[in-house]
Amino acid sequence: MLMNGPYINNFSRYYYIATYCMQEGGAILFSTKGKRFFVISLVFLVIIYSVLSNPQVTNAQLILYFLNINNEDPSMLVGTSETVRMFSTCLCSKNEHNKGNDDTDLKVRQWIAGVIDGDGNFYISKKGYVELSVVMEPRDIASLYKIKQRYGGSVKATSHAKAIRFRLHHMAGIQQVIKDVNGLIQNPVRLLQFKKVCNLYNVETIPSVELKYGSAYLSGLFDTDGSVYFNKQSMQVFITVTQKGRELLDILVPVYGGVVRSSNKNTTAFKWTVSKKMDVLNLIDNYFHWNNCVSAKNKKFGLVKQFYYLSSIGALKAQEDSVLGRSFISFVKRWEATNNLDN
Repeated sequence: MLMNGPYINNFSRYYYIATYCMQEGGAILFSTKGKRFFVISLVFLVIIYSVLSNPQVTNAQLILYFLNINNEDPSMLVGTSETVRMFSTCLCSKNEHNKGNDDTDLKVRQWIAGVIDGDGNFYISKKGYVELSVVMEPRDIASLYKIKQRYGGSVKATSHAKAIRFRLHHMAGIQQVIKDVNGLIQNPVRLLQFKKVCNLYNVETIPSVELKYGSAYLSGLFDTDGSVYFNKQSMQVFITVTQKGRELLDILVPVYGGVVRSSNKNTTAFKWTVSKKMDVLNLIDNYFHWNNCVSAKNKKFGLVKQFYYLSSIGALKAQEDSVLGRSFISFVKRWEATNNLDN
């Protein structure tokens, strides 16, 4: 994976180039720093030799190449060695790819849209005042403070003290929310509320963008309405998101897999569920690893693989007073500890 961020000095540029060549060439299986340094140095020398051995390469071209590798136009390297042009083209295309996918602010806005779609609510008073509120469990208060840090507002316990509420009603904060999540809201119920707010502020509502796998939206939705739990009898782990309606959950299926079913025969709630071991691990390793949740639920992901391991060695069905049985009891205590308010 290429290094991100600005280069500190020329040496870091050279290290960047050599590391890229190693990665793209598959030479990354070196266990010691000494071996890795030797190979990086060797690749770097090959690059330098390729440049200097070509009489058509001028000193100016060499200097421009190394000092402007981020902004280098491959067409400016006409007359240089084929090796340098190849590396420049690859690095430029790779950097352009990273610029489009390394937008931290976009990730934050996607996450906020997911939180609002899950447990948020836009309310317009009779006097025309707009309020955004998000209500979550006390253990997930970190999510609300992350939103407060961006927009202001307040975070307080509800009257019955069984939940925590974020409230935002000053105009500047509401306008920033509109700017941030416009086009990112997916929940039909929340989108209807959002359109009314946009109309009040004379802002055009952007159609909802198609949900992509790498979007941080799911992590925000999961922070509010998601859960991870296991069933000892079936020896399965379940990753779920629950909603009153199924419209939003149906959007998740073609992107992340899983199924949508009625949550309870006596209610109108619906639940999106991923339960196959391969699908659960894929979500944890390939999605939530890169789109971390803020709530305490994130801590359960680190225990899922241990559950599967204990299941594979028979610990779930072992006698409680046996070594394997006690190991599973210890695991359950750690799992339940993630529900504590202090975690």
